[in-house]
Amino acid sequence: MAWFRLLASHSRRFRRVLAGGGIIHLANGWAEGLLQDDTAKAVAPFEVLRLRLHQQVQRGHVLGQNPGAHLALVVIETDGSAESVLHVAQHARAAFRTGETMAATPSGKLIILARRDHEVRERTLQLTEAIRADNELVGTSVRVWIEPLATSADHVDSHLLGLAC
Repeated sequence: MAWFRLLASHSRRFRRVLAGGGIIHLANGWAEGLLQDDTAKAVAPFEVLRLRLHQQVQRGHVLGQNPGAHLALVVIETDGSAESVLHVAQHARAAFRTGETMAATPSGKLIILARRDHEVRERTLQLTEAIRADNELVGTSVRVWIEPLATSADHVDSHLLGLAC
């Protein structure tokens, strides 16, 4: 808001737009941009996944649970090309659509932090079938698997870093 006020103080035209209810249009545009289902935005940087995993491990520790009992990582290994990662990410977001953290690694893998429940296997199989049926990925080597987490919180970070390579 301070930036808009500063802009309005230097531009009569912008000042008139804001005075005529333009701030509502700006807010609507901002919200639409944030709520847009853009797959590229759905893929977080790897460090966000690490942070989220640490938070979940800490939560489990407080509740007296080991990380492997309630968390799993779905790993998708592609050829590393931007096109294949984008197509695979679209399929992954369709299969894992309940707010799971999905991150890209520097090596081109996608890793999804998921609850370890009876649905994770079903959703992983659904993802695998969607990737196989995608004509844009014909001839592209893609592997998908569920990686159980270490039972000790001390080993979770090294396990995740090992998968990222």
